[in-house]
Amino acid sequence: MKKHLIKDSIITGLALFSTMFGAGNLIFPPQIGLFSGSAWFLGAMGMLLGGIILPVLALWSINNVGEGAESLMGHVHPKFYDAFYLVNSTLLAMGSTLPKCAASTHELAVAPLFPDVPIWITVIVFFALVYFFAKDRESVIDKLGKYMTPLLLILLAVVLIKGVVDPVGQPVDTGIENPFGSALLTAYNTGDLTVGILFAGVIIGDLRRRGYDRKASKKAAFSAGLVCVAALFAVYGTMTYLGATGSGIYPQDTPQTVLLSGLIRQIMGTAGIACLGGAVTLACLTTAVGLGSTVVSFLYTFFREKIPYKVLLLIACLIGVFMGITGVQNIVNYVTPIFLVIYPACIVTTVLGLLNRFLPNDGFYKGGVLVALILSLGDAVLSVFPNLEWLKHLMSIFPLAEMGFAWLIPSIIGMFVGGLLYRGKPKFSLPVTHAGETSSVSN
Repeated sequence: MKKHLIKDSIITGLALFSTMFGAGNLIFPPQIGLFSGSAWFLGAMGMLLGGIILPVLALWSINNVGEGAESLMGHVHPKFYDAFYLVNSTLLAMGSTLPKCAASTHELAVAPLFPDVPIWITVIVFFALVYFFAKDRESVIDKLGKYMTPLLLILLAVVLIKGVVDPVGQPVDTGIENPFGSALLTAYNTGDLTVGILFAGVIIGDLRRRGYDRKASKKAAFSAGLVCVAALFAVYGTMTYLGATGSGIYPQDTPQTVLLSGLIRQIMGTAGIACLGGAVTLACLTTAVGLGSTVVSFLYTFFREKIPYKVLLLIACLIGVFMGITGVQNIVNYVTPIFLVIYPACIVTTVLGLLNRFLPNDGFYKGGVLVALILSLGDAVLSVFPNLEWLKHLMSIFPLAEMGFAWLIPSIIGMFVGGLLYRGKPKFSLPVTHAGETSSVSN
């Protein structure tokens, strides 16, 4: 087994990279660079934490406690896993990430080259390809890691290297007060932490199918995570810098897709747009295939295998078509408050999963997640109704509220209070063979 560790880690790591590096990861780094300007490095660090480190930590966290998200979520409550996955599978995956992939493919890959093609045609063709690749779940990892991702990286490298060697301009001071915190909150919109949690079971399950036992799969998953971090960091940092080079050219309110396509056109003209189009199509397609197969597998298990996997996949694709034709910006506006609620709870759960062996009981999970959900709900409401002065005043009472992290300190306090309340009570334990994501799926 050891002689395959490097090869399997690279393939699995690139599959994880391709799943995370989708529509949000293409459009948000340049926007962060535009906002940050000369402080683009701090913006890149915020994107690094929110868009790379946290999602990979989710994989390691789940691998630390079991083989699927149910092993981690069960420490909060046995039903928390079902609630989390239902929200992620319906409101986020099928209602946001998957259609955003299709809409981004149209706005960044098709429309710049073929402006007369309507968005509904692109979206339908996109989800037809998603269905084709995702219908055979057992080969998803190999298809993503062996074929699509290397081609995606080659296309991206051509454009990004040219943009660094011959930038369109110089980063300017944009006056942003907190580039790191702003970028970290923007990284919420990529949804990568929830993707990392959703996809962890597929990654771990694939390693087990390759013959890795429990101990060996931990080492392989750690190595795969490092591969993913390295690949994402190289791309994220470069794309953030490209956005910063346009900070003296483009207005701060430039739409994400307009900014990215405009920068690439200035860097390489029509050839650059063609390369970007190919990279966008592959990035969005790999994300949609990986995430689509994962959420549909969960729903297949959730409905007790009464609805065939392929039927559920078809339903997910049809929902994606319906949402995708509304466009990227409408999808981002719809999902932002949802991420503001979910992300803090995911961060708390992920960190505690890494520390699981040091926690005497599950009260740490329960108290931390409960407080995070309550306070993050306030931030979500303010994102929709920013003029609620009474809520603004209430949220400002908490430390770090001005940075968007009012939930952080209270959640830490909630962890220890929960630990005291549940002192002496046993911790949740789920047999590895019963982890939801690793169960077999019948086509």
